Amino acid sequence: MGKIIKGYWDCSSCGTTGISGDVRNCPGCGKPRGDDVKFYMKDKNYLSDEEAEKVSREADWYCSYCGALNPADAEKCKGCGAAKADSEKNYHDLRREEQAKADAAAAKKAERDNAALEQQRAAAKKKRLIGFGIAAVAIIAILMAIFMPKNLDAQITGISWERSIAVEQYQNVEESDWELPEGANLHEKKNEVHHYDQVLDHYETEYVEKTREVIDHYETVYEYEDLGNGNFEEVSHEEPVYVTETYTEEVQTPVYRDEPVYQTKYYYDIDKWVEVRTSDASGTDHNPKWNEPTLAADEREGERTESYHITVSVKGDEEISYTVNEEAWKKLNVGDSLKIKQHHDGTAEITSENGVENLTVYKDK
Repeated sequence: MGKIIKGYWDCSSCGTTGISGDVRNCPGCGKPRGDDVKFYMKDKNYLSDEEAEKVSREADWYCSYCGALNPADAEKCKGCGAAKADSEKNYHDLRREEQAKADAAAAKKAERDNAALEQQRAAAKKKRLIGFGIAAVAIIAILMAIFMPKNLDAQITGISWERSIAVEQYQNVEESDWELPEGANLHEKKNEVHHYDQVLDHYETEYVEKTREVIDHYETVYEYEDLGNGNFEEVSHEEPVYVTETYTEEVQTPVYRDEPVYQTKYYYDIDKWVEVRTSDASGTDHNPKWNEPTLAADEREGERTESYHITVSVKGDEEISYTVNEEAWKKLNVGDSLKIKQHHDGTAEITSENGVENLTVYKDK
C-alpha cells in the first residue's frame, strides 16, 4: 500500500475553505459534510505510519435520509441515526453521478455547439458553392469561347484540284525480314536479336539507415487516489521512457538485365512492283484531268489519288483553305458566299447558296 496524504474540503453553506479531511463538521457553521463535498489535496501532507494504520481505505457512506457522509465503519448515521443498511451510495457513487451529470451537460453543449458549427459550415459551404458556381460559369464561358464552333461568313476566293498517278516498275530488290515472303530468293538467314526481355540478374546488398523507439529506462510515476473519506493514497508505478535509436538494416535489391531474344532473320531478293515516279496534274478551274503517263515495257500504272480544295476569305483578310469532296466542289465557284461552322479540331460544316448544305470539310494545314 502507498502512503496516506491528508485531504481537505470546503463548506458549501458558509464558504469556509481548507477544512481538514479528518473534520466531519464545518468549524464555521457546524454543518456536517454532505453529498456536495469533494475532497482535494492542497499539499502533500503525509500522515505518519502510525496515523496511516488507523485510516480506512473504504469510502464514506451516504445517508439516504439526512444526506450526511459517515465513516465506513459506522453502522448508524451520525446525523440522524439511520442504519447503514438502509443506504446504498457512498462518496464515490455520488462523484460518479456528479460526473455523469457533468458529462451529460457537456454532451448537450457539444451537441448544440456542433449544430451551430454545422450551420456555420453549411453557410460557408453555400458561399463556396456560389463562388464555385460563379467560377464554373466563367470557366464554361471560356471553354465555350475556345471549343464552341465559330460561325463565320465567308466568300470563296479560289478553287483548285490535284490529281496524281503512281508509276510502278517491276524490279528485283533486296530486303530482309523476320518472315520469308512467298516468291523470295533466300540468300541467307541469321540468328539475330529480335527484342530484349528484362530478367533478374542478381541482388545487390544495400544498407538503409532507419530509426526506432526503444526503452531507455523506467521512471517512477505517482498518482493520487481519492479514498473518499478525507484522505488520499499515493500510488506509484513504473513507466518506460523511450529514446530514438538509429540502426542500419540490410536490404537486398533486385538488379535486372536486358536479355536478348533471338529469332531467325531472312535476307533475300524478290521481284516486286516498286513506285518509281508519279505523273501529276493540278489546276485552278473546274476541269480536273489525269496526266496519263507514258509507260515503259516494265512499268505499270499504280494508285490514283485526287483532292479538291476551296480557299475562302473571312472578314475580308483572313484566308482559309478546305479540302472538299468532288461532288460538292463542282457546285462551288469563286465569289460564292458561304456560311461556315468552324470547329476547334479543324473540321467545319459549310453551306452555300448553290445547294451545298451542312457539308463536313477539312481545314488544310
